[in-house]
Parts: sequence; structure tokens; C-alpha cells
Amino acid sequence: MKKFKLLLLDTNIVIKAFELGLWQKLVERCEIWLASTVVQEAEFFTTDDGITHPIDLCTDLAEKRVSGFEVPLSELSKFRASFDPSYLEKLDDGEAESLAFLIDSQEQFLICSADKIVYRILGNLKRSEQGISLEEILQQVGLGINLPWQFSKSFRQEWTRRGFEEGLGGIEHKAKTRGGE
Repeated sequence: MKKFKLLLLDTNIVIKAFELGLWQKLVERCEIWLASTVVQEAEFFTTDDGITHPIDLCTDLAEKRVSGFEVPLSELSKFRASFDPSYLEKLDDGEAESLAFLIDSQEQFLICSADKIVYRILGNLKRSEQGISLEEILQQVGLGINLPWQFSKSFRQEWTRRGFEEGLGGIEHKAKTRGGE
């Protein structure tokens, strides 16, 4: 089976994949890239019966089943400075690092999250084609299951549309291009 390519996962997606018992299947079927902050943030998950389980991503990274990356602090600061403050208050470190990497990359990465700010930013940047929901990933790799709304295609589409409209309405990304600012 051909692997689903170049996928950046947010912390909430990593945790949900572990909760659902689908992490190893995703690793087998997807080329996954994780920001260093996502690796640090994804510490544990809790099952329905209230039991807390640790998440260890180090083995997947060490054995190169998952790729990791780190965005330099100076680049992260530039990325954050290019947005209206109303966006920044909702953007956590893992999302910021993943989005900064995606924006600067020559590769056509996709980013998956369950946080609306990620899709709002993609819509604002007119890069909606680089967002994907967990529901869409699972369907494309043959693991489709019912998920809560924040993991769905309709959630992604709604918040991407709103980000696009915000860009049209004046809450806009300050820099039109990165790197040559």
C-alpha cells in the first residue's frame, strides 16, 4: 500500500490516534512529520475508563517511522509576528511550529488538527488545500470511523472558510511572502 504523504499532525490528533488505538496503523500507512513541540506536548492519553497511558513517540522517531523537525526560534517569532493578535491568542506552540514549517517548506505538506485556528490560518493564507481532517485521513487510508465534529471534514471546511472571509474582511496575514520580508 502506498503511504499517504507528508502529513503534519497537531498534538490533539496524535493523542486522538492513540486514544482510538490507531496510531501504529497511521504510522504504517502515512508519512508523518511531527514538530518538536508536538512531540513534547503529546505526553499521555486517557481511555474511557479513566486510565492514563503515556505516549512515547521517541521510538517511532529514533527508528525513522516518523520524521521530526524543529523550527528555529527566530523563524517562529517571524511567523507569529505576521498575524493579527486575535489569531495568536488561540495558537499554541505545536500549531505555530507546524504551520511555520508548512509555510516555509518547498514540499506540499498537509496539516491535520482539531483546532479551528489552524484552519482559519490556512484559509487566511489562501492555502486551504493544505488542510486535512482526521476523518479524511482515516477514510483515505482505509480506517474510516465516526469521529466527533472537530475531527471532521465539515469542521475543517467551516473554519477554513471563516479564515478566508476574515482575510477578505481585514484580519489578514501581514506578510504576503515569507523569507523575502
